[in-house]
Amino acid sequence: MKIELATIICSKQEIPWLDFGLESILEKTNHDISTTLYLARYSDEMFEACSTLVNKYDINFEPRGDNSPLQYVNETKHKGFDLNNVDCVMSLQPDVVFMKNNVFDDHVKEASDYFDSTYYICMSSDHPDDIQPMGVTIHTKLGWEKLGCEDINFYPQAGGEHDYHRRCYLEYGFDSEDKQKYFDYFSGEIAPEWTYRIRAKHLLHLEKNWNQDPRLGGRTGNQYKLLDYSLEIFGKAVLFESYLPYYICKWGQSVPGEKYIYPFNNPEYSRKIQWEDSENPYPHEGHTSLRGFII
Repeated sequence: MKIELATIICSKQEIPWLDFGLESILEKTNHDISTTLYLARYSDEMFEACSTLVNKYDINFEPRGDNSPLQYVNETKHKGFDLNNVDCVMSLQPDVVFMKNNVFDDHVKEASDYFDSTYYICMSSDHPDDIQPMGVTIHTKLGWEKLGCEDINFYPQAGGEHDYHRRCYLEYGFDSEDKQKYFDYFSGEIAPEWTYRIRAKHLLHLEKNWNQDPRLGGRTGNQYKLLDYSLEIFGKAVLFESYLPYYICKWGQSVPGEKYIYPFNNPEYSRKIQWEDSENPYPHEGHTSLRGFII
């Protein structure tokens, strides 16, 4: 199978984790995988460490430094589906490791049964608390044809997942007035009809709170880290909340009270964002965005 894979590094601590993850995939797989490592935040130290990984696994390197993960995913989808005619495109979180030989290929085979009927496939651990199945996302050609790109106005990426969910729900043909059905999916316990979820027994998601492997230095979840207080407040107040004004402008209200069935309540706007429009999907709409601030 031909696969285009992207992984994104945003912090120094993710680099050794990604080393384990790439080894568990690229050293074991029988698939033809073209891999690109995007360096979202730049420092000389991170550049050198990522360069070592790139040389070790003979993969592509994009040291960007503009912290635009959604556009990196868009680029990978475009390169994979439009230019290289791959079977699927994958987004790999840097803290994901497969703990058993060849298990990655087994899960790809399982996922391939749903390439023609879903917009994307999620691969997560089988832990009962793993309700955010974002370890590995497998993007399908069908999803690319129906939805196209992520909206990079959700910079750097918070809120983009809600926007994509909204577009998927509407494009799949569900009733926009059925608020209960719409909201039920947000628990993470019910997989939407446009997706398929693989709960992988041998997938270790390193930064989840329940991991207590001594090789990881104890638990690795965010609340167990020693964080700079100002950065923590900045993250919660800016990174996690800044998308709301734009989201409300685009969909008429925040989740789950959206009012519009078309972006900006304009029937002329498709729910699909074409690749050629990806850098400025709604040029005639006034809105707030943190794009360009490189945060």
